[in-house]
Amino acid sequence: MLQLFLRHPWLRRLSAALVGLLLGAALVAVWGWWNARSLRALADDLRQAYETHDAIAMEQLFCWDGVDAATRGRIRFVILQEHELPVASVTVRPLTAFDRQVSPGLRPNLTPAGTIEVTFATADRLSAAYLAGRDGFRHRLIVMLPAN
Repeated sequence: MLQLFLRHPWLRRLSAALVGLLLGAALVAVWGWWNARSLRALADDLRQAYETHDAIAMEQLFCWDGVDAATRGRIRFVILQEHELPVASVTVRPLTAFDRQVSPGLRPNLTPAGTIEVTFATADRLSAAYLAGRDGFRHRLIVMLPAN
């Protein structure tokens, strides 16, 4: 049987193509799993920072590449306003068409890969949505910067 297989070049090519397709599909599946796991880990870290009221841990979840001191100070102010609120849920959501659009006058400091939505356990169910992007092998929260 093996000799029959080795004699026909089209069978070898067909089997090589099938093996290549299977390896490609496996790599895409592993990358998708890793991407989802990394986003979920960021969401878990964000929830933990909210639950422990740790503003410093929350600040460390952001990517600060290219962020000036004034913008960083404004984000710190928002973090301090929100970090005392009780959290009802933290959810990872895929990017919407709106998230993919270029904002006039703003640009993200990382390429958006997902959205993390925090719903607070308040009477009016306040919520906050953070864009997340890949920074190396992990995800970080995105800071919107002025477009140049």
